[in-house]
Amino acid sequence: MARATRAEWENWIALARTRDIHDVAVEHGAHLHREGHEWIGPCPICGGKDRFAVNQSKRIFNCRGAGEGTYGAGDNINLVMHVVGCDFIEAVERITGTPRPDRTRDESAEERKKREQRHNALAAEYARREAEERAALERKAAQDEASIAEVIKRSVHYLGTHAEAYMRETRGLTPPRHLTGDLRFVHALDYWGAGDNGSNEPVLLASVPALIAIIRDALGDVIGISQTYLDPLEPTKWKPTGSPRNSAKKIRGRKQGGMIRLGRPAETIAIAEGWENALAWYQLGLGPEEVMLAAAVDLGNLSGRATGQIAHKKLVDPEGRPRRMPNGLPDPKAPGLILPQGIKSVIIIADTDSESYATAGLLSVAVRRFHAQDLNVEISWPSTGLDYNRMLLRELGREEHP
Repeated sequence: MARATRAEWENWIALARTRDIHDVAVEHGAHLHREGHEWIGPCPICGGKDRFAVNQSKRIFNCRGAGEGTYGAGDNINLVMHVVGCDFIEAVERITGTPRPDRTRDESAEERKKREQRHNALAAEYARREAEERAALERKAAQDEASIAEVIKRSVHYLGTHAEAYMRETRGLTPPRHLTGDLRFVHALDYWGAGDNGSNEPVLLASVPALIAIIRDALGDVIGISQTYLDPLEPTKWKPTGSPRNSAKKIRGRKQGGMIRLGRPAETIAIAEGWENALAWYQLGLGPEEVMLAAAVDLGNLSGRATGQIAHKKLVDPEGRPRRMPNGLPDPKAPGLILPQGIKSVIIIADTDSESYATAGLLSVAVRRFHAQDLNVEISWPSTGLDYNRMLLRELGREEHP
């Protein structure tokens, strides 16, 4: 075959570089979900959770797990060379689905052998690194489990404690005991947070009282705790010292897939983001008599992840582009909380004191997800700009909680 012209080579390579990089990534084993302006997920060759990112508009990808001197970032061609371990020419052939313009640039047997050895060595290194990361996660999970068990062992029911005073005086909450079996109190709980020196290493800032809410999975097993740190003297939240990033609320263990259970199982479950709003909603007399209350800990765990994002109707980023918000379609691979067996109806206890469009997008995800499980679903909306705890405090003629 005659040698191909330079123009033929350039056109063939340009065809590869102009293909949709998301499509190329998926064709080569990537499982990605939309996050902001990128698609992210595990790397098809070196794993991880979200180390692999694709930007469609810029036609580039990046793998944070790739070693130095590899093709762990770049365009379509670099992506295929990274994932497959092939050379430049083979990558273009794979992307375009057409052979090279001529055979003048074939690898020799020795060159192919060396390339395959390099790729196998990289794959082995990636596997070793993945095993180390998995072992580290397993160690942390075991440490969290032991730590949670120790905290629960030291705790007592919140009634008659500083936590009851906080709930009554600051939150206006006086729930019946049968709803609060998983609300506990610890007299002194260590608070580890960011110091004021800019270091990423957590430091012990104090040991203060804490209200503990147990997080359970669908089977009822403990997977985490929500910790609300309290001021030792006043029935209010403790104000952490150190960095302004420190919060009086912390999660220990896992929340994904779980929820804080408030009351006995029933065919109808009413789920709020936080346990305070769930109890306030019930105290306001807004639910049916036979209802199981629950708290998802946050809205993302209540709704689960969406399959993608759409442009926000109002908000824009600093560059003037529309911000992204959930598209309302549930991603079956990331369902959020898992309901216990026997549930037939779901009441979503909403709040309107956060950004309305993004909140509505996530609630739409939740509604569609529960409908797909053949459940009856309704949303209970508070007054505009409020949550149910604030509504309760107003009804009691009290100041709103901080």
